[in-house]
Amino acid sequence: MSAKEMYLVLSVFLFYTVMKTNSVFEFTNINCTSIDIKVGEYEYCYLKSINRSYKYVSGKYKLYQKSLANIKVNFRMWKRLNGYKPFLYNITVDICQFLKNQKSKPVIKYIFDSFTEYSNMNHSCPYTGDLIVDKLPVGFMNYRMTDVLPIPEGNYMIEFYFLRLNSIIARTQVFFTIS
Repeated sequence: MSAKEMYLVLSVFLFYTVMKTNSVFEFTNINCTSIDIKVGEYEYCYLKSINRSYKYVSGKYKLYQKSLANIKVNFRMWKRLNGYKPFLYNITVDICQFLKNQKSKPVIKYIFDSFTEYSNMNHSCPYTGDLIVDKLPVGFMNYRMTDVLPIPEGNYMIEFYFLRLNSIIARTQVFFTIS
């Protein structure tokens, strides 16, 4: 390879690395609220930072009823612009119907696939036992939110309202930044 060709290859490589932007996903907070204590409550829900580059989210919802059916989830996405404003999604889905046919709701399937690998919520209805998300890492979510389905830079909040018989039993808010 001649010096001119080498210079051209190096120039293209440098131009590509300078022009390519890399987004980074980062958890900033998590807030879990048990509303109907008769159904269950959060035993724990936290964001743990091991070091600057490794953070994870864990949570456990302890069910007090033996089985849980007829559950709906309302998924809302908010973007921070002088306070949190609705951004893209406000979807309510019946969990039992969704688990039977996951292709029917692609947005919910994307969200569901973002944490099922780290949870025990991958079985059919009715739910029995505690619901656990264990050590959902920021690296996995970074891949999902910046490579699989890129989301614009900004501060976001994802809210999950869990409903039973049209009354809210629990709420989870996940705050994150994409920069």
